[in-house]
Amino acid sequence: MKKHKITKIWNNKKFDTIIDVRAPVEFNEDHIVGAINCPVLNNEEREKVGTIYKKISSFKAKIIGSSLSAKNIAHHIENNFIEKDGSWQPLVYCWRGGQRSRAFCIVLSEVGWRTSQLQGGYKEYRNDVIKYIDYIGTKLNIILISGKTGSAKTKILHSIKEQGGQILDLEGLANHKGSLLGIIPNLKQPSQKYFESLLYYEIKKINLKKTIYIEAESSKIGNIHIPKSIWSKMLLSPRIEVKAGIHTRTNFLINDYNYMCNDPSLINPIIKGLKNKKSNFIIKNWEKMINEKKWYELTKDFLENHYDSSYSSNTKKNDRKLIKEIKANTLDLSEIKNIAMAIIKTK
Repeated sequence: MKKHKITKIWNNKKFDTIIDVRAPVEFNEDHIVGAINCPVLNNEEREKVGTIYKKISSFKAKIIGSSLSAKNIAHHIENNFIEKDGSWQPLVYCWRGGQRSRAFCIVLSEVGWRTSQLQGGYKEYRNDVIKYIDYIGTKLNIILISGKTGSAKTKILHSIKEQGGQILDLEGLANHKGSLLGIIPNLKQPSQKYFESLLYYEIKKINLKKTIYIEAESSKIGNIHIPKSIWSKMLLSPRIEVKAGIHTRTNFLINDYNYMCNDPSLINPIIKGLKNKKSNFIIKNWEKMINEKKWYELTKDFLENHYDSSYSSNTKKNDRKLIKEIKANTLDLSEIKNIAMAIIKTK
């Protein structure tokens, strides 16, 4: 029998494919970024084998589990790997580097592929991610981009990247715009664990000797929490503030959130979320504006009666050093590019 290799290194570039053989429910919660899911047991099969193990016998569970695994492994080879040549080098992992990944590796190795099994499995990978994120926070050279809601901070951040600057787009990784209205249609937020995997992957691509630009956030983006080490560093980092008048910000938001104007039901979360914080008069007025599709008046009122006061409160509470103010007049594409250039030039 040809043996597969055992390795603790999951991020070696020599691996052509990383194969996660856990059940889809495990994979969907978190996995190595870039891995593909080829479950040895699907969700129902995993539950069935586990029940037999607990209620009948471990031996019976192994018989059923082995039978199901053999069928599934054969299916994956036929549908996913049949065209791979002899030089293909896959890395296979399961929950703890146990029976599921071992069974998959044995079959792949017998074919002749240069197969490796991750020792410790997903748990080893997850420990590596946690340790790295806990350690790296203090090493990040961060400048925050701040400004009231509607100041085009995310677009400015992306423009900085287009012009060669380094960014960490936390909202992009979290699939959320970072406010009560931040849910993005047809996009589900990742789990907290997978957000941290994505964050690990992005930070690994960054040159730690150079400045990293991050949008000033609260510690929570939708349902996602910014890891403590990075949030602590953000609290101590200097900021550049983009200042734009309420008319400019209102028009920017109407354009940026145009999908909400097309589907007003998406505005319901802010109404529901603020019912206990705002007067009945304000809530009724917002609902009236929504029904009458008065988007400019509604957006301006949101800013005046909620977002601007929240921003001022958070700015006072998290008093980061202000190193530059940049005034915005239009927030069109040309001005956003100019603002990004000015930020990059700031020392």
